[in-house]
Amino acid sequence: MDLSSLIARLELPPPSTDSGRPAVPEPVPVDWDAVESRLGLRLPADYRALARTLGPLEIGERLWLHTPCEREGGYDYGDWLWETHRECRISSRRALRREPPPFRPEPGGLLAWGETREGVRLLWDTGASGDPDRWPVVVFDAEAARRGSDPWHGCGTTLAPTLAALLTTGIGLPGGRALGPLPPTARRPAFLVGARPWKPPEPEPRPGPEAEPESGPEGRRR
Repeated sequence: MDLSSLIARLELPPPSTDSGRPAVPEPVPVDWDAVESRLGLRLPADYRALARTLGPLEIGERLWLHTPCEREGGYDYGDWLWETHRECRISSRRALRREPPPFRPEPGGLLAWGETREGVRLLWDTGASGDPDRWPVVVFDAEAARRGSDPWHGCGTTLAPTLAALLTTGIGLPGGRALGPLPPTARRPAFLVGARPWKPPEPEPRPGPEAEPESGPEGRRR
């Protein structure tokens, strides 16, 4: 299923009769040059196209597809990346008793793009290819980590085929469980109603040897 077929499959909400809101909220604009400069890498074309058309999204009432945006007092894309990577790193280390995979901004590190209500995180393996359109999706399962099991599962597919599988067959999770198939519903996540474009923070001056570490590309101190 290509991206156009995937978007056509999604069932968007009808117009709201009480507020007059359109069926599909206007996508939150993204300054891709600024975002990719801050992240230090180019993002996949299917992700950019989905963000331009509908993003950010809640799919199947369970999966949140995050795009670069912010909402005053409630959400910041850079903070979400930093916190997601940190949580996966700490939980994975505790479960496996060894160092987890690298995360961005480390070269070739994993980069988050989505999550579910149950604590499943979806990331790209940016080290798998120099072409972002070939980055495979990797799944982190917080429940498996809490059980002390290996929380990582490689889907072997890029973004659009992974989303298509989530809507049709589901994808495997560690421990034999599955995520999906999900209902093909799509809407703006409630916590991102009123979101605006993300403004990447300016790079901080390189610290001296005794200063705190420089903030990462996501905008948080590491």
